[in-house]
Amino acid sequence: MAAGELQPDDKLSRLLASGWSVVGYSTTMMAAGRMTHSVLLQKEHVLISATIVAEGDHEIGRAFTMLAPAPDTKKRRS
Repeated sequence: MAAGELQPDDKLSRLLASGWSVVGYSTTMMAAGRMTHSVLLQKEHVLISATIVAEGDHEIGRAFTMLAPAPDTKKRRS
């Protein structure tokens, strides 16, 4: 794959290419040599967390969670 080409299923690359910015990053060592990489992305007032779990050079999984604005919730009881 040439530099700059995106894989069709690479959501993180698509977000970065469409103007999202990395505003935070952390890594965590887990058991058996696994690492968790947490990336905080921002575009205007919207925040998304991308979590990537890897073992060595092998990616095990990814998850994306919208943090802000908060999802609509049912009305709370008074």
